Amino acid sequence: MTIRHAATALLAATVVALVGHAQPPVAVPKNVVPSTFRAQLVVDNRFKKPDPKAEPDPRDRTGKIHCLVCENGLAPVVAVFVRTEPADAKVEPGLTKLLKGTEALLPQYRADKFAAFAMFLTLDGGQKLVKLADGTEKEADKEYPDDEKRDAKAKQVKDYAAKTATPNIPFGLAGADSKALKEFAVGDEPVTVIIYNRLRIVNRWALKADDLTDEKIAEILNATQTMITGAPPKK
Repeated sequence: MTIRHAATALLAATVVALVGHAQPPVAVPKNVVPSTFRAQLVVDNRFKKPDPKAEPDPRDRTGKIHCLVCENGLAPVVAVFVRTEPADAKVEPGLTKLLKGTEALLPQYRADKFAAFAMFLTLDGGQKLVKLADGTEKEADKEYPDDEKRDAKAKQVKDYAAKTATPNIPFGLAGADSKALKEFAVGDEPVTVIIYNRLRIVNRWALKADDLTDEKIAEILNATQTMITGAPPKK
């Protein structure tokens, strides 16, 4: 069974345990990753091939709606959620340092399947009605196609990703308000960082612009290494 399949099975089992009428209530750990997270994958250079004429890697989901939580499965992950535009003068310097610091760790822990992603929450949020195959309707989170300014917002992310030069970190766009964000308890702070492993949240930081100091970034990166290895990094 692949990591992705194992993660999907674990999430599905959690849902079944919660809604099954014949089963007694099951206590779900508070630190469990609470949801999938669908987003428009704007930039993903992890599978980029040197030859532009080469057949694209089937794992490359650039330009498509994709769930990186599902893809990463049981691997250790740094998830960065950003509420400001990529070029925000107050947030950009600290955010870039954080992403570059994370990028430096990714090759070091490749054997541990360590992954990271950055999501800009600047798309129009809220709910929409979608029609199901049986003709009924249900509420769903608004996504990339529902935002009329989506192309301009995607260009902002592309420009920032090119400037940041972190090829192992995919960048996405998601709605500013969604059920998934509520499940992940992402608040109104400009930047929220969540680190998790084996679909269990290890730590989180809700950061204002002036919280993105060198000391705080070092704290996050050290906590990430401790999560992966089980021991604090050597100084």
